[in-house]
Amino acid sequence: MQNFIGMISQYWGKQKESMKQYQFMIRPCLILAAVYTVAISALLRANYSYRDDLRRAVCGRKGWDNYGRYLSNFLSSIIHADDYLTDVSPLPQLLAVLIMAASGIIIWYSVSEKRKISVWDLVALIPLGLSPYFLACISFKYDSPYMALSILASVAPILYDKHSSIQYILIVTIGTLVMCTTYQASSGIFPMLTILLSVKRWNNKENTKTIFKFLSNSVLGYFAGLIIFKLFLMPPPKTQYVSSTLPPIGKLIPETIKHLLKYFVIIKEDFKVEWLVLICLMMAAFLSVMVRDSQRNKLVAACGAGMALLAMLFVSFGMYPVLSKPLFNPRAMYGFGVFITLVGIVLSTSKKIYSGKFVCILLSWCFFVFSFTYGNALKIQESYSEFRMEALLDDLKDIDIMVSKNKNQPMRIQFEGTIGYAPAVQHMSKEAEILKQLMPAKSSWTNGVYKFFHYYKVKNVIWNLPTKSGLDLTTHKLPVLKDNMFHTIRGKDQYILIEMK
Repeated sequence: MQNFIGMISQYWGKQKESMKQYQFMIRPCLILAAVYTVAISALLRANYSYRDDLRRAVCGRKGWDNYGRYLSNFLSSIIHADDYLTDVSPLPQLLAVLIMAASGIIIWYSVSEKRKISVWDLVALIPLGLSPYFLACISFKYDSPYMALSILASVAPILYDKHSSIQYILIVTIGTLVMCTTYQASSGIFPMLTILLSVKRWNNKENTKTIFKFLSNSVLGYFAGLIIFKLFLMPPPKTQYVSSTLPPIGKLIPETIKHLLKYFVIIKEDFKVEWLVLICLMMAAFLSVMVRDSQRNKLVAACGAGMALLAMLFVSFGMYPVLSKPLFNPRAMYGFGVFITLVGIVLSTSKKIYSGKFVCILLSWCFFVFSFTYGNALKIQESYSEFRMEALLDDLKDIDIMVSKNKNQPMRIQFEGTIGYAPAVQHMSKEAEILKQLMPAKSSWTNGVYKFFHYYKVKNVIWNLPTKSGLDLTTHKLPVLKDNMFHTIRGKDQYILIEMK
């Protein structure tokens, strides 16, 4: 027993010494967290209930275990100090910001192996937490810290690559399991970082066996984590918005290519032209600096850098492209922002190449400014939604059939249509198509409808959902009770159909 305690003490002592060597990361981490916090201040001020935030606030539910996100379930009880999840925002979002900052500093250190961060480096890390796709994640009042944790779990194992093979493989496996049990959209981040570090080490003419050992250990630990999750932890999905199965083996490659092309088309449609130009310039500068600094044959180095860049780009979407039904929502595509960050860090930590660094600054500034645009758009849309709901409630209270005399027969109310975007948001979205993806009008109004039944004291009503009740009021010719520029109210007996305009 004493020997066992001694072994534990010795191991813990080594870990404490190991942790001390990373103390220099604390200050840059706090600086980066401050930058992220300022950037999302408009989003926090908007206090917008994003997608299923409102449902969680109303019923206090978790529900992340539906897709095997067990760690999210567990940690939520700690963050909310209860199994019933009340709205404690912006605490989860601030935690997410801190976690993202830590992830960024680990990425910077892993790629550069520097101990002193520069302004160039901090600027290059901005897309990690402020890329438009990750803004969808930070918008969640409940989910955001676990999405951020999945990124941290994907990059932190790299700090242990100098340890023994068994230790490193074990830590990569654990990191992969943490990622899978928090948010699987991060599944492409560790492979991206592994590819980048491997090609950089090869360029620096490090021992080929050492590079191969690092690469094989990384692959072994990563797939061990994925297989363990798939075999023992992943439950069958209860909803079908994304699959967990692969296409038939004969269709695997064609389907994967089709899905990848769709991801790139979405990026092309979402991002402003100037953003895409800057990203392309960064990629060109990346290739240039990798070849310039390579100690290998320049032609071979160019081929290696080009293949590494394409491989990183292809795996940035994680496992989704190989699934039968991938997820194409913005919150599943933030791996592209990590890809931009990795390219930017290579440029910021390289000597000279000031043109590439300047391009990094321009893109980071664009994302920094866009985060304010997005946060303010959420505030405008929320105010517009509340205005439309108040107008509807004002009209409903004057309708006679809403005062039901028979409490055993509540009014069945069905909503159709959507309010669309607030006028100011419509003008904003003309300049940035990504706004429409980040705050789709339909889901925005779904929150408004949910508020109607759970936030306002509307008595004796139930929500008529045709998919559940089997009764679709749009197929009935209900008489018009109220019609104005905002909505049409139809109704008869115990049924009311509200058509939004």
